[in-house]
Amino acid sequence: MKKKPRKVWIILLIIAALLVLQTLPVFFPKPLGSIEMADERIRLYYQPGDEKGAKEVFDLLNEKSGEIYEKMNFTSSTPTNVYLYKTQWQLAIREAGFATLIIAPPWHIGDSHNGNIMMVSPYTPVRVHSHDSILIATLHELVHSIVFQINPELNYFWDNGLATYLSGQTLDESVVETMPIPTITQMHTDNGLEFANMGGYEFSRNYIDFLDQTYGWEKIAAYAAGKGDYESIFGASEAELYDVWREYLGK
Repeated sequence: MKKKPRKVWIILLIIAALLVLQTLPVFFPKPLGSIEMADERIRLYYQPGDEKGAKEVFDLLNEKSGEIYEKMNFTSSTPTNVYLYKTQWQLAIREAGFATLIIAPPWHIGDSHNGNIMMVSPYTPVRVHSHDSILIATLHELVHSIVFQINPELNYFWDNGLATYLSGQTLDESVVETMPIPTITQMHTDNGLEFANMGGYEFSRNYIDFLDQTYGWEKIAAYAAGKGDYESIFGASEAELYDVWREYLGK
């Protein structure tokens, strides 16, 4: 009778140890053997042999970050950390541990965690992505990094709309023309796969474009920074803005 509880404790300890090992890479985001490249805005860590990709990412972020900072009314006394990986699996395990290798979509190339940017190198072979699309996606993640620092409560739809709009990413415009417009409920999803499957990247960028054309960028920046709600900033409820957007889309 005494041996059974002991076996249970051993099993629990083994499970706990496996969980620790599974999540361990999350706490060490720097690529193996990483080399640092830094200035006042960007601190980039990359792997030996990826000097060309790292230089391209670093130069692009430095070229465009000032404009994006200004648009978002953002200032920082410390540089943004950027971790650049040569393979998708290295990126995946540092996002949520080894289990991520099972569920990470094959097109996944980057993310932003707690204001840090994690990306594959523009020279990493990735399905449906090119060198240029990976490179531009680093600007997308820079916007996410800024949003996290100025308003971490901003919803997923707004966050990605800002990121695609300000980064100037090339998206499939036919999605907005052929797919049903997301409902207000869908616009509040936090599920990345659901968001992608409903055309979230295309629709969210179109939404920000609509707001910019209709109400002006200052109001967008104010809402993004959490300085008020729809009524106080846009003079209309979210539902009323949604109806105007539907008309804007011709739907």
